[in-house]
This record gives sequence, structure tokens and C-alpha cells, in this order.
Amino acid sequence: MDKNKNITSNKICNFIDSIRNEIINFTLDCVKQSSETPPGDETAIAELIKKKAMAWGLGKPKVFAKKQNRPNILFSLKGISKGKNLILSGHLDTKPLGDSKNWRIIDPAKPAIVNNRLYGRGSTDMKGALVGMLAAAYAIRSIKLSFSGGLALLFTADEEGGCAYGAKYLAEIGFEADAIVLGEPSGEERNFDTIGIASRGVLLGKVIVHGTQMHSSISDRGGCINASVKMAKVLTEFAKNLKNNLRFDPNKLYPLGPTINPGVILEGGISYGVIPGLASFGFDIRVLPGMEFEILREDIENFLKKLKKADKELDAELVLEKPPLDAWIPSAEIEEDHPVVKSCITSAKNILGYEPEKVGEPFCTESSFYVNRLNIPTISSFGPGFIKLAHGPDEYVDLEAIIDSAKIYALASLDFLK
Repeated sequence: MDKNKNITSNKICNFIDSIRNEIINFTLDCVKQSSETPPGDETAIAELIKKKAMAWGLGKPKVFAKKQNRPNILFSLKGISKGKNLILSGHLDTKPLGDSKNWRIIDPAKPAIVNNRLYGRGSTDMKGALVGMLAAAYAIRSIKLSFSGGLALLFTADEEGGCAYGAKYLAEIGFEADAIVLGEPSGEERNFDTIGIASRGVLLGKVIVHGTQMHSSISDRGGCINASVKMAKVLTEFAKNLKNNLRFDPNKLYPLGPTINPGVILEGGISYGVIPGLASFGFDIRVLPGMEFEILREDIENFLKKLKKADKELDAELVLEKPPLDAWIPSAEIEEDHPVVKSCITSAKNILGYEPEKVGEPFCTESSFYVNRLNIPTISSFGPGFIKLAHGPDEYVDLEAIIDSAKIYALASLDFLK
């Protein structure tokens, strides 16, 4: 590291260390503020963040809302001259708590710090990252570090509900940037040990099987087609053989290929005494970069045709999900040597002493909307915490990871905008 970079790094680290307690306490406040989707209402957490941003001199944000209680907030810092524009981004909402009996370390209704970990819903996914981004911007502004272009913080609604009021809506109204960094938790074995340069997409739908609804007492007299039994056979074939009938190119980030998940929803039957005339199973297929909607749909249709050819009694149809739930969310990726990727990796190594590994995330992120609809290079995940803890009981984020994230985001931003 050259002398100027070292001086900047020291200034950033010293400043963030000086407000360590404030950062941690504010993260705890954010986690205490419920913002679950469903039902979906980010108003209170947005107001909490606005208040802190004002106190930290970041000014009032611009607010973009398709629905009043689903705000997306944007804070902006301008550089000393024209240049690139970088956005640090994350979502305001969380998944619901679930059954509180499954939480062992704390009462989930009362987020708390235990053994240098902050426990509570949204701690790792992803309020720790949001506060890290705010603190990074605060440090840059307070130390008066110069950069070109613009640095923005974009905090979105509805990521956990499908993004209709968040990233999808923002992509519809449009905006510009040279790069986006999403602060989704990227730790696998230790914090920041990976950086997501791709995220998978998803296809959601159902296979509906038709049979013969009739009195169950005469089902053995012939002419009876039990829709549930037929559906079970299709589901089994779907699980065993569908992947072998899909067209896709190998991807080094995803050596196992797409993931087929049949039976995520099961429906069928009316009551005892009635042979079901209709049964269905829902599926989700996690797709790779490069896979296309029309080709995938055609492959599934052809697979069902093969099954129907082998079983003349089988009457099965493919029905994809309809709005407001998107049936198709394409995958997204960023060039592995993109400058923003290099800036993030360099900054993480500076703070942590090790380089994050470039990986393809198995899940979907908001990067799909930014990459595919706005053509903005986006890092799918680069944040404190562990994805394996997200959405489950005893979710936590390490206190040190929150502080490190602020340092890393600040240094990465300055490096990219130099």
C-alpha cells in the first residue's frame, strides 16, 4: 500500500474506532425496530435511519415510494469533481421472527448483545450492513476525504417480499450508477471471506394434474384416475430427471448446475370419500447465469410431454406464477475483474488481512433488477454476517464485523472513486 493510501486508511480506521459504541448501539436500535415482510412496512426503520443520518451530517434523503409505507431512501455525497458514481445498498425489511420457542440465546422480541454478538431478526440480514454503510459515509464526510463523482446510500423496501415496492420499482422508474455494492451477508466460515460476483435467478410455477373426481367407494371398478397419485409420480420424475432434460451451459461458479426444488407446495383432494380430480405441486428452480426463460419453459413443457407419452392417462399442465409474484427472476453477474470488485477485495484485505473469495451466491438478490433492467454492474453480496444465519432462529452479527464493514465500505468507496 502506498503512503497516501496508508494515511487514508489510518484516518478512516481511527475515526470509526472512535465512534465504535455509537455504531453498535445504533445497530441494536435498528434491529429492535421491527420491519418484517410480511406484513411489510418500512416506515419506522426508515425514520430511525433518517434521524441518525441527519445527526451524522448526511442530510435528508430522497424518498421513492410506490406505496406510502414502503419507502426507499437515498442519501448522496458529492465529490470534488465529475467522475464515477457508486451506490452502497441494502434492504430495510426482514423476514418474520417465526416461532419464538426456537430461539435459544435471547428472547427474539428483545434483541440483545451476548458475547460480542448482536442477536435479533435482521442483525445479519442485513441491518448490520446498513449501519456500516452509514458509518462509512459519516467517516468520509467528517474527515473531509476527497473523491470524484458521487457516493450514494440506497436503502430499499420489500426485498424479502419480492421487491415489487423496492428494487423492482426503482428499476422501473430508472436511475444511473457506475456500480452498486449490495451488503448482503457474505461470510461463510468467517466474516467477509467471500464476495458474491453472481447470484442465481429463479423460476416459480406449478404442475397441475387432472384426474377423475368420483365417489371413493367405487374407485376399484375402473375408469378412476386419482389426480394425487398421478401427481406424485410426476413429482418424483421431476425430482429425479428434470435437470438432465434442461439446456444450460456449465458455469464454474455453479459446478452443480441449477437446483430443482419440486413439491415446495402441495395441493389436492377435497375430503374423505372423494377421489381427487385435481392435484398440483409447486416448484422453484434456481437458475444459472445465461439460462433464459423461454428455453427453460420449453424444456419443462417437453419433459411433461415425455411423461404423458409414456402414460396415456396422464393429464398434466405447466402453470407459471402470475403477478404480483414474479414467475421469473433472471440471474445476475458482474465481471470478476471489474474495478468495484477489485476495490472491495483490496479494502477487505487491508482491514482483515485476507482476501474474499469470488463466489456465485446460490440465492437471488436485488442485483437481478439492477443488472438486467438497468445494466448497472452490481456485486450481489458483500457484507457482515453469515447467510446461513439469515431467516432462522438465533440470528446474529459479530460486533467486530459491523465495525470492520464500516472501514471496508469507506476504503472501497474511496478506492473506486479515486
